Amino acid sequence: MDKTVFVLVTDEGYLYRTKKTIIDLRSTGQWHGDLVLINVGMNSINPNFLDFYNITVKKFPQIEEKNELVNQLQYNVFMDTIDGREISKTNQWEKLHVMDPYFKQWDRVVFLDAGLRVLANVHDSILQLDYKGKFMAPDDGGNYVMLPNPDKLFTTQVSQSIPKHVDTLKRDFPKVNDLMEPYFLNCIWVYDTSILDICTKHEMIDGILKYPICKTNEMTLMNLYIHFKYNLWTRFPKNATNGKVLFDWCETNNPLRSTWRDYCFLKYPVTITLEDT
Repeated sequence: MDKTVFVLVTDEGYLYRTKKTIIDLRSTGQWHGDLVLINVGMNSINPNFLDFYNITVKKFPQIEEKNELVNQLQYNVFMDTIDGREISKTNQWEKLHVMDPYFKQWDRVVFLDAGLRVLANVHDSILQLDYKGKFMAPDDGGNYVMLPNPDKLFTTQVSQSIPKHVDTLKRDFPKVNDLMEPYFLNCIWVYDTSILDICTKHEMIDGILKYPICKTNEMTLMNLYIHFKYNLWTRFPKNATNGKVLFDWCETNNPLRSTWRDYCFLKYPVTITLEDT
């Protein structure tokens, strides 16, 4: 049987959301196997919580390149920024640790963002995916628009503020195809740890300063390497084997009337809240 681990990443600011996802995963998700929580910058986490939910805490050295990037961006700001996250949400880069060789002790890794709601049994949904040799994640274009979604192409993830950086990007990643390609959303993903011999965390970390064009931080960079360089990305199917929608950002994306009961995973649900059990 394949060895699987679920992984979350959190700092102090997202700990409350992380706890909700873990509770979901252990209860509704019926996951009783390995669970690793990557601790970003916290001295400690309530040991009773960790014990009760059988969580392994892992700390990695924080990624220093993110601080150097912020220093660079002070002088070359993104004039086309999405929301300033390249300066204000630098801990997002720490999600690259989910691709660390540490995880080779498992066959399959499932990553969940802090606050993502687990709304169905994982054994009947995400663990049914054929993940072998793949990195699997949702298309940010969504489930309901014929691909490629013209409003969700990779150009939206790349800062055009400094043309020479864009030229370097296109030279080094020819499959980017003038940036007019679909890309994956990285708030939930599944990967076969054998791909860590192809695409490494350290290679991607090196890219932080080499390609200072990432409007969505680690998500842009992960797409560059995992998708465009190594062609490892496979899109999530719309539906899981249990018949429910496997993942969506929000129920309002669905052209049909729906509630949280119709989904396996939701990032920002409107028919259930973080306060709901």
